Amino acid sequence: MRLDAQNKPLSEPVHETDRLIYYECRGTVAPWFAELMVAEMNYFNELVNLPFVDGSACVVSLGTAKSLSPGRLSVQFYGNVRAMNDCVRDDRCTVFRSVSLVPKADGLYRSYFLSDLTRKLIAQHCVSSKGKWHKDTTCYGID
Repeated sequence: MRLDAQNKPLSEPVHETDRLIYYECRGTVAPWFAELMVAEMNYFNELVNLPFVDGSACVVSLGTAKSLSPGRLSVQFYGNVRAMNDCVRDDRCTVFRSVSLVPKADGLYRSYFLSDLTRKLIAQHCVSSKGKWHKDTTCYGID
């Protein structure tokens, strides 16, 4: 991730709300890291029968002071650009997939959140910095 000393992306925001500031993935997320997250996300998509993503419709979000989690960096993946714009710009997110980046003493953990409102589906998974999968939980309670 290309971040400044305050853990903010170095690129200019593409959209802002009271609670989140959005940045393009391209130029912010290293290609190898984006590929890793897409592969992991698609594994989790398969477990709950959600369509795969290819990483082309992607934004990085940063929680503002008014957010429930100020300073939290997340990478959000969508099936296509229209779904991304519907969610980011119009706050209409039927299917939502994000990876929150959680700093821990032994590295950066990836907390996956997948939801489909039409199916009342929510799935959460944590992957440690060493690649250990913690099923059905977030990374916030894992030491």
